[in-house]
Amino acid sequence: MNSFFRSFLEIRKFNQIDSRYKKIVFFSENNSYSYFFKNIVDGLIEKNIKLTFVTADKKDFFLNYNNQNIKTILIPNFLFLQFFFSNLKCENLILTMPDLGSGIINKSPFCKKYIYIFHSLISITVAYKEKSFDNYDVFFSPSVVHTEEIKKKFDGMGKEIIKIGYPKIEELKNKISYIKETSNILIAPTWGSDSSLYSEVLLDLINYLIKKDFTIIFRPHPMSFKKDKKKIEEIVSKFKWYEKFKLNSDNNNNNVFLEARILITDWSGAGMEFSMSKEKPSLFIDTKQRIRNNSVKQGDKILETTFEYFSRDELGIILNKENIINIENIIKDFERNAKVYENKIRNFKNKYLYNNGKSLEKTILSLMSLSD
Repeated sequence: MNSFFRSFLEIRKFNQIDSRYKKIVFFSENNSYSYFFKNIVDGLIEKNIKLTFVTADKKDFFLNYNNQNIKTILIPNFLFLQFFFSNLKCENLILTMPDLGSGIINKSPFCKKYIYIFHSLISITVAYKEKSFDNYDVFFSPSVVHTEEIKKKFDGMGKEIIKIGYPKIEELKNKISYIKETSNILIAPTWGSDSSLYSEVLLDLINYLIKKDFTIIFRPHPMSFKKDKKKIEEIVSKFKWYEKFKLNSDNNNNNVFLEARILITDWSGAGMEFSMSKEKPSLFIDTKQRIRNNSVKQGDKILETTFEYFSRDELGIILNKENIINIENIIKDFERNAKVYENKIRNFKNKYLYNNGKSLEKTILSLMSLSD
């Protein structure tokens, strides 16, 4: 069945769904983001809460769910997707994507609340376009820092902030005992050429690690396979001869995170997730900070208030890109002083993250209360 006809039938199917399933509606643009919602959706289903999950991805694993408490809708056609969201009737729409109302996913006058759940701990005022979150009504804030950022950005605009925490940290931490750690060095840059390792030091970094005979797992951000495809192909082509160099493109990054001995990144939220879940330090290469907000420039004071700016120094080591020859010594330091780093990272989590260890439960209960 082609995407045009399938989308038409799925919209008709949604319109016929009992209104109880429209109190909580999720949307995911692809499988990568669906994994972020999985534990939340499973938790709601276990509590006998009815919901609908809408996806644009034909391979979305939620489409295989067989439970009376969830209805799944697949709308792969872009034009039908726009029409669907412009006319959506529901109480709460939960998303983890920026740029709501930008023409891709427009707001409907028939949907009461638009709720944003963070899928990354990076700043919403610097690392995204200026108006990316203007159309959200409710923010599930992960930390003290994000709450202050939201308050400052939307002062007087009536945005609701619910102090949730960051469930992915718990998800990863709970799986540590089931995944065997390897000697792998995981390289996980942020996407985009403006500030990432791609444009500044990645080739030199990989060459250095090869000379030291490390096993290297190169995991680009899922967006990089769309935005930085040529650069990924160039890197893979250059190093495919080295049997210890591997490309990872899994939609779910949990296993590759937990298997890694060390994570090397730049400004990616991957480093924060790795360090706070495993309570092990990350190595942050000091490239230019990622900025997508055109009103913010390198050197602006606002950069220093972002979670990614000051957390890097608390969650690992920041290494000047000219000093990658020191990486081997840094790795030895990480292992020699593992307990010191563990305590430092644990204290950081307790100070800044909400509901540490209980954020998934808080998320589920908050969604239930919104749908009452």
